[in-house]
Amino acid sequence: MQIIEDLPFEDYLALDRLSSSGIKTLLRSPAHYQWARANPSQGTAAQQLGTLLHMRVLEPQRYATSVRVAPAVDRRTKAGKQAHADFQDSMEAHHVIATDEQDKLVADMADRILSHRVASALLSDCRTELTVLWEEEGIPCKARFDALPAGHQVIVDLKTAQTADYEGFAKAAGNFGYHVQSAFYSMAARRAGLGDRPLVFIVIENTPPHEVALYHLEGPEVGAGANRVQHALSIYRECQASNQWSGYPVEIQALTLPKWAL
Repeated sequence: MQIIEDLPFEDYLALDRLSSSGIKTLLRSPAHYQWARANPSQGTAAQQLGTLLHMRVLEPQRYATSVRVAPAVDRRTKAGKQAHADFQDSMEAHHVIATDEQDKLVADMADRILSHRVASALLSDCRTELTVLWEEEGIPCKARFDALPAGHQVIVDLKTAQTADYEGFAKAAGNFGYHVQSAFYSMAARRAGLGDRPLVFIVIENTPPHEVALYHLEGPEVGAGANRVQHALSIYRECQASNQWSGYPVEIQALTLPKWAL
């Protein structure tokens, strides 16, 4: 077991270990998991915004030194083309490009989080971007905690969302398998000797007024998430042993519609 601080995110992604996102892909099908391993995602616009926000809130010094705001120029003109070329020439390997619009949006969102009474308390004294490596029944695993508060027995995960209201985020949590992430991160904390820690989501809306809400899962959701993790570990072991990473069932399946469609 290892706890690593300051591991670059790119290096974390390159670690050939099972993660919570990998588990969710594996539960879709082993074939999808293998394809995702061989074809890492370049990230969506929403994911890029989330990355910038994480850096601004959790690593403000890195944001100040690494994020470069691209000049708003008309690249159809000679002057605009030159300004853009000069900007590209000034970039270094560690630099991250943001548009002026993204930079202002992230600044507004970070201010909302850090002015929130509970969110700011959780983030005021914490270790950030911690990587935990361990083996679960022989399977190499990894997790990356956004924040580990010193004075609170929780793990903090920062999420951007279209809506942070209760019903909207509950739906998103189900769609994106946040109960699986919660169970897996709690497992990681126990394996790292950090005790029993629930995962607390700090959720901020990505449109004004950028309202903030905090949630955690309990009861049946926790048990369901843990069951899904164990099921994924079982699938992984079977696939690894057989070297067969199958897709969907080949048989014709009887289809049952969801209740809302009837």
